Order: sequence, then structure tokens, then C-alpha cells
Amino acid sequence: MILWISGCGEISSPADRVNISINVSPSTAGNVLSSGGDEVGATAEFLAVANDGWQFAGWSGDVESNENPLSVELEDDIALTANFEVKSNNYRFDLELFDGESYVDLAFGQKPGATDFFDSGIDLEAPPAPPSALYAWFEGDDRKLFSDFRNSLSSEIVWDLIVESGPSETVQLSWNRDDGQFVGSMVLTDRDGSFKIDMLEVSQTTLEVNGKRNLQIHFDNLN
Repeated sequence: MILWISGCGEISSPADRVNISINVSPSTAGNVLSSGGDEVGATAEFLAVANDGWQFAGWSGDVESNENPLSVELEDDIALTANFEVKSNNYRFDLELFDGESYVDLAFGQKPGATDFFDSGIDLEAPPAPPSALYAWFEGDDRKLFSDFRNSLSSEIVWDLIVESGPSETVQLSWNRDDGQFVGSMVLTDRDGSFKIDMLEVSQTTLEVNGKRNLQIHFDNLN
């Protein structure tokens, strides 16, 4: 038996069956698919399905769990709430630039509490440029930033990455992403779109920088 439960609902049955009460919070955020029946001793399975723009955040009620689907051996009446939250990203990319002599370490991403402008305690301003050495920063809100984090709900973001060469005009860029929540694409390019590098498929590249080069990192939420 398969039941589709939206918002809230209740299944009543004889003495050898249990009452299963399912709620969804918020009620418009998703649905719950149930299978396995409602007989005492049976194993029921509950699958929370999020609507567009939402993500599953865990079960509460008689069972608290983040498993989805959730399997429960039915022994008595049971009440469950499938909780959802607005879909958001929460991740960090660490980006290192190296020209054979000097390193520059940058960070960017999305996180709760950040805005699309400078956020004290979240973003980090860049120090003054060293003389005759590799230097790089993110342009943000009329500031040079070593760390630039944006609104976790933004579906499209462009980071302007400025690189100034030192003695060498060959600069290696390498990056890695943490295990935080990430949905979308991330592409390294320049303002002219003369090249495109999928930053999820590869983790480094080498570019020529003669003086100053304006690069961009494009994020797009595919969903």
C-alpha cells in the first residue's frame, strides 16, 4: 500500500493496526510518501519529498531522525512531522595562487548570515600589496578582499578576481571545496569569456598574467 500525504493527514484502522499521523512543516514545503502498511509489527517507510526551493531538514515527533527515507517498525500509534527549510548553500572554496616564488591564499563561497556586500567578521580585507610580488584579491564593495562570502540564498553570483603578476607571468591556481551544502555550477573565466574552466571537474589550472588580469568566478544554481 502506498499513501501520498500532503500537509497533514491521519490513517485510522482496527485494533491490529496503528494510527499514523503525518504532518509537514511548513505545510506548503513538501509531501510525504508512505509505504509498508499500518499493521502492528510491519515496517513502514516514510519518504519526505521537498517542493521546489525547499530541502528536507529532519523528522520530529515520536521519532527524531535525519534519515530519509525513514524506516519504522510499527508497535503503537505514531505521529511524525517532516520538517523542511528554504534551500540554501553553505560552502567554502579555498583558492591558492603561486608564481614559483610567492603564494596568495584566498577564500570564497556562500554562508548563512552573509550578504552580497562586505560583512565584518565574515569577509576579510586584503592587506597592502607587497612590492614586486604576486598579488590577488576579490573586488567587493570598493574593497580588496582575501575572503569574500555571499548570501546563501543567491542563485547567481559573480566574483571579480584580480591578479597582478610578480617577477613571473605564469601563475598556477589551485582550489578545493569543503563538504558543506552546495548545489550548482562554478566556472572560472575572464571578463571576455575567452576561456571557461569547470571548477568542480578540475582543481587547478595555469594562466599567463602580464601585469594585471581580470578574472571572474561564476556561480549558478542549476535548480
